[in-house]
Order: sequence, then C-alpha cells, then structure tokens
Amino acid sequence: MKKILAITCHQVTNPLIHTVNYFSSSPDNIILIHIDKKSTVQDFEFLKKNNVTLIEDRVNIKWGGVSQIEATINLMTASKKYNYDYFFLLSGDDIPIQTDNHFNEFLKNNTGYNFIHYQDERTTYIDPHQRVKYKYTDVFFNRKNDVSSRTLRLFHRLTREYLFKNHSYLDNLHRIPEMYKGTNWFGLTDHSVDYILDFLSSNNWYLPIFEKSICADEIFFHTIIKSSKNNLIYNNKNLRNNAMRYIDWVSGPQYPRVLTENDFDKIKKSKMLFARKIPKDATPSFMMSFIREQVH
Repeated sequence: MKKILAITCHQVTNPLIHTVNYFSSSPDNIILIHIDKKSTVQDFEFLKKNNVTLIEDRVNIKWGGVSQIEATINLMTASKKYNYDYFFLLSGDDIPIQTDNHFNEFLKNNTGYNFIHYQDERTTYIDPHQRVKYKYTDVFFNRKNDVSSRTLRLFHRLTREYLFKNHSYLDNLHRIPEMYKGTNWFGLTDHSVDYILDFLSSNNWYLPIFEKSICADEIFFHTIIKSSKNNLIYNNKNLRNNAMRYIDWVSGPQYPRVLTENDFDKIKKSKMLFARKIPKDATPSFMMSFIREQVH
C-alpha cells in the first residue's frame, strides 16, 4: 500500500524526526514536508532522503488563517508527482501508534474509503458557516487573552453583521448552500485528492471565500469532499473518530492535551493510527513503545 505522509511543521522536534525516520524506512512511503516560510529550511535538511522531500512551495502560516489551507493545497499539489494510494495529512506533533504493516493491512481492508471526520454525536457541534460568513481581524489570530484583545473580539461579535460581512461568501452562497466541518487532520484516497485539486481548478471563486475566515481548514476540504458521493467516507461509531487520530480535547490542561507517558494506555487502547499532540522533547522510547509492543 503506497502512502504519502504530508507533514506541516515549523520547528524540528523529536516527534517529527521519529515519524519521518519510521515511515521513510519503507520504500512504499513518500514523506512530503511543508516548512513554515518563517522557519529556516536548512534546519530540516538532515531529514531529506530518497523518499523524503522538503517541498519548495512554502507559505507563511498563521494560526487559524487561510495560510493553513494553502499549505495543505501545496502538499496535495506536490503529491501528484507520485503514484500512491493514500495521502495522510500530519503535523510535526504527530506520531504513528500502529506498525506500518498494521497500517497497510487496515488500509487494504478499507480500500477506497477516506479517513476524515465530520462532526457528529461524538463531537460538539459548531456551525461551519460562522467561520466563513464574516471577515475576521488580526486579533483573532494572535491567541492573546489580554484586555485589549478581548475587547476587540467583543466589538467584532457585536458589530459583525454590520461591519464585517464576507461579501465573497454571500455572493457565492448559492453555490455552497451547505458547509461541513470536522477534524482538519485526515487521510484521503488519491482519487479524493485529485477531486479536490480539480474542484479548485474549476471553481476559482471557492478559495477567495476563505481569505478572512477563521480555522476554516476544518471546513474547506470537508465541504469539497461532500460535494461528490463518489468520495466514500469511513464511518465507525465505535472508534474515537473517523480520521483515526487520538486527540484529547477533554482532559486538558491544554486543548488539545499534550500527550505523555501517563496517556499511554488510553492511546494504545484507542485503535487509532496516529496520536497528537506529542511533546517536542518526547523520548524515543516513549514514541517507539506503541510500535515495539505490536512487534513483540
């Protein structure tokens, strides 16, 4: 089973090194890495191998902004140079929690399905249109919680119907009467990646709608995929989510929770393929422990 592991990152971390080294050990895996344009690409050069590429088309990523969508599109575009079965989007904080053999067996047993989660009874509902129908200002992207930032956000909420309407969204609402939201980390078939790129090429009005959106990487791709019934969605309500990621949005104190050795049993029992977020200084023994147990 040929896989693209497409990674967005901004710093060299132990999880990044571990994930790249583990997957690159199989010639059937291709690793594509998008490095934030603010970062120094030379710091990542040591990761390069025959099947590990640092893509050249980089963007300056701003948390919650359209740049996160653009980085993913760049990775998808770069993936078309290769023949593959599946495209998995990862961050530099993700690690595999299944062996590559188990991973491939799972994909073979579910060939043709996309591993992408849409909000359902397992998640708190958020109206996706609210993320796009208004123009969000810089104060929403700095993640500060001081008095000035809170005041500016409150002003936006009170006046957005009058001052911050996204007219690009309103003008094209008839084209997209429904939007869909879910987890922004996913695994897609090569067919679905082609479908997304073809959709964007044929609908040049779509990307500009998201120019001033917030956290719309959880909406942008989900909505495109839902526009065709040929993009099959994996659905197992007995699992944590359909994207096959162990992410803890409940326990805190960070959201999502930064996972440590204390979370090992819960991660192991989850039957997911990946876990995030892993501390940047996580030990190799902790990260390998999931895979080592399966091998033995």
